[in-house]
Amino acid sequence: MEDLKVHNMVRNRRLAKSIHDAGWGQFRNYIRYKCERQGKQFILVDPKGTSQTCLCGEPVLKDLSVRVHECLACGLVMNRDLVSSKLILARGLSKIA
Repeated sequence: MEDLKVHNMVRNRRLAKSIHDAGWGQFRNYIRYKCERQGKQFILVDPKGTSQTCLCGEPVLKDLSVRVHECLACGLVMNRDLVSSKLILARGLSKIA
């Protein structure tokens, strides 16, 4: 799971209410609890670059409004959220390897 700094994010007045309403901190605590209960590892990874990096490692800069990830280096075309989730998984797995 991304190690999002919720406390720092709520300093942005425009986003604070949405972030608190979403309960991101509570969600992370719940996932951690469930992992511990099932004997699974809960790993936090650095969120830096997860939405701007391709699976091949190349940076692919794009605005938040762009929902499709297109890498010119390797030709990968995929939903940007799916690419980010795969990067988070890879970073987590590299921590336990």
